[in-house]
Amino acid sequence: MTLPEGPLTQRLCRLETGDTIYLAPRPAGFLVLSEVPDGSDLWLISTGTGVGPFLSILKTETPWQRFEHVVLVHAVRHAEELTYRDIMGRLLREHSGQMRLACFVSREKTPGTLHGRIPAAIEDGRLEAAAGVELSAKTSRVMICGNPEMVTDTTEVLKRRAMRKHRRREPGHITVENYW
Repeated sequence: MTLPEGPLTQRLCRLETGDTIYLAPRPAGFLVLSEVPDGSDLWLISTGTGVGPFLSILKTETPWQRFEHVVLVHAVRHAEELTYRDIMGRLLREHSGQMRLACFVSREKTPGTLHGRIPAAIEDGRLEAAAGVELSAKTSRVMICGNPEMVTDTTEVLKRRAMRKHRRREPGHITVENYW
């Protein structure tokens, strides 16, 4: 899909077979664990393909060494979009004592998933109950990646829990990335 206002997709659409693309040698930005302050619980909250960066992070040893609990939250509109279940299941088996998984389906009721939107489930306590881990400013570090509306709404709900966005000069609890 081409985003009419998207600076990257406009350039990518003009590429032809054989064109060269430069990739930086190292990741940049804040959606990396090296930018996340220490805490006991890591929450990875995503929608759709926004789960991709988190699955990459979870394939490394770093989250398992740094955090007591790792909670992966993946939300989609329809159950058929839960395409990463095999990878998630393998990670759950490999890290059964540390990892928690909560999947959401917003537009239909699906057994084994939470129904609705992530921000509402944080507000009413369903997400914490499903994960069995408290979501608090004292212990939790939250990485959010996905639909910009979910990112904004979830950040606002977390701010009401005394959490703030992380900045290098002012360490916080929340790291975000809008991702389509």
